[in-house]
Amino acid sequence: MKKRGQVTIFIVLGIVILVVFGLLFFVRGNVVEKSFEEEMNSLTVPAKIESVKLYFDNCVEELTEEGLTTLGEQGGYIDLPEDIAFRSYTNPFSNSLEVYNGLNVAYWYYESANGIEMNQVPSLENMEIELENYINENFDECYYNVYSFEQDGYVLGLSSLVVSDVKINKNNVQVSVSAPVSVSYQEVNTNINKHMVLVNTKFGEMYDSAVSIINKENEEMFLEEKTIDMMVVYDEIPFSTTEFSCEKKIWQKEKVVEDMKGIVSTNIAQIRLKRLQSSGELVTNEYFEIDVPQKNGINDYFIYSTGWPMQVEVSPTKGDILVGDPMTQSVPEISKFLNLFFCLNNYHFVYDVKYPVLVRLTDSNGYLFQFATMVKIDNNNPRAYNEEVANYDSIDQFSKNFCENKVMPVEMRVYQSDQFVPLADASVSYKCFSSVCYIGETNENGLLQANFPPCLNGVVMAQKEGYEISGESLSTNIENSAAVYLDKYYDLELEVKTVNLDDSYTRLVQDGYQAVIQFENLDNGYVTMATHEDEQIKLTNGNYKITEYLITPTDLQIELKSDSFTQCVSVPKPGVLGLFLKEDKCFDTQIENSELTEAIVGGAVFEWKQELSTAKKLTVYVPYDMMPRTQNDLITIFTNIESTNSNPNFRYPEVG
Repeated sequence: MKKRGQVTIFIVLGIVILVVFGLLFFVRGNVVEKSFEEEMNSLTVPAKIESVKLYFDNCVEELTEEGLTTLGEQGGYIDLPEDIAFRSYTNPFSNSLEVYNGLNVAYWYYESANGIEMNQVPSLENMEIELENYINENFDECYYNVYSFEQDGYVLGLSSLVVSDVKINKNNVQVSVSAPVSVSYQEVNTNINKHMVLVNTKFGEMYDSAVSIINKENEEMFLEEKTIDMMVVYDEIPFSTTEFSCEKKIWQKEKVVEDMKGIVSTNIAQIRLKRLQSSGELVTNEYFEIDVPQKNGINDYFIYSTGWPMQVEVSPTKGDILVGDPMTQSVPEISKFLNLFFCLNNYHFVYDVKYPVLVRLTDSNGYLFQFATMVKIDNNNPRAYNEEVANYDSIDQFSKNFCENKVMPVEMRVYQSDQFVPLADASVSYKCFSSVCYIGETNENGLLQANFPPCLNGVVMAQKEGYEISGESLSTNIENSAAVYLDKYYDLELEVKTVNLDDSYTRLVQDGYQAVIQFENLDNGYVTMATHEDEQIKLTNGNYKITEYLITPTDLQIELKSDSFTQCVSVPKPGVLGLFLKEDKCFDTQIENSELTEAIVGGAVFEWKQELSTAKKLTVYVPYDMMPRTQNDLITIFTNIESTNSNPNFRYPEVG
């Protein structure tokens, strides 16, 4: 009992010490602020000189407001940290968020172009130093308009030495500038040795809130968790589902990313800090509230704009489309039947997602403080926060030195592949292991002569709007020239018809029928899909494998028995080795009894090659075989699909 009593005494003493220290800091802060105001009020000059003092005080206040505006807009920096790689197609995020042209906001957390997690949270002391430097460097602006005093008979002696001292408090910013000014006017002589201003802003409190928000994000990953919720809830984003349907769903990645941007933008805007009731009690926590109390007089906004970058990698994909991987079932007979007719679709997609969020805080005096952070989903999971995230001033030296060490002259040419036409304004980057360096853009002759970093077995990449990105191996330590050929996208008007294999009759796809066509370019791997509802399609030149299906509801009663499935998706391994190695991520699914409600009534698989450079329209004919009445009819239709193109009434796609 005695030992337990001693422990209790120590705990009580510890609490008392903490309270005392807290009170001391509070009292000390109030004393410092009070002493500053007393000193500022004591700086008096003769009445005839008062206008000169007021002019310099106003000028210091304007400089302070300008510096605070820049400091708050750019995430606590007047001079943004330098990034190791320029913002480019291959590095759309950089180390700052480009809110709009001319305004960049520092990321407080982000992943660099070479995959290193970075931290750029400025300290309060660093912000004070940056503001001091800004005032010192721009104080000579206060001398520009003193000629108006000189015209009135004032004689001014101006100092070239300026020393500022800034203190950012929770509710104000104290600025003291030592820049002696001697003033003579009508036999009155005096010196104004110091200029002191007090700016009313909750800048320090907004900074404290910002730090609390980024700490909460790093602890709980609330932005990542809510992003995963969006991916699960919204049908526009294929995530994980099992359906009894003969219609094999296919999504275009470009459309999925576009929808995801809109969904993220809408939902991120709903996030807010915990509000206080008038009684002082916290409002009941709602879904969009995060566990950081809103401070009195400060408004908070969470923003993602659809015009900002979003990087989405999905597995499994084929080119630009998302399709499910094959499934392994516990009953081979059922597996063979169901997989044969696509009557059971089990989709599991694995996402890697990166996008920025801007956190903006404003006070009642119109000042703002904002910062950006990167939301990162890795294999459908929130990023794993490493408390030892590298700071920007301890940046990865290998990548920095690599990209700066551009010493190998290379002659780089970029052409349009089908017509061998030089491409101007193609963006060129060079990748060596995990480091990517932006090199430059080609001239009007498709030529870029530039120095590259030395690397063995690197990859030079080129891309241009309207073309498929492409790359070639290039060892810059032994080669001095390279050429990359880009495949042009051709936008074609699309018309989908059915063709009856019995009588060659063609017509537009009827209501109740669904036509699905997949285009796989065997030359460059480009894959896309279309349905009869699409009005346009984007293709590149090349030899295509085309797969067509015609599907319709059926009254054929085919019972699908319960079963279990395992589906595995190949995804890149975490870390640098993910560039070369894959691993399987598997999902188990239990399927209940159901009945087939849709059936394939025709289709074809064939190869097709056509010059598209002058084409404006593409007409595709999807074969109709027959309406199945029995299971044997279903088997016959599916068997015929592989050889439909030998039917005399089959029609290949036509361009016009």
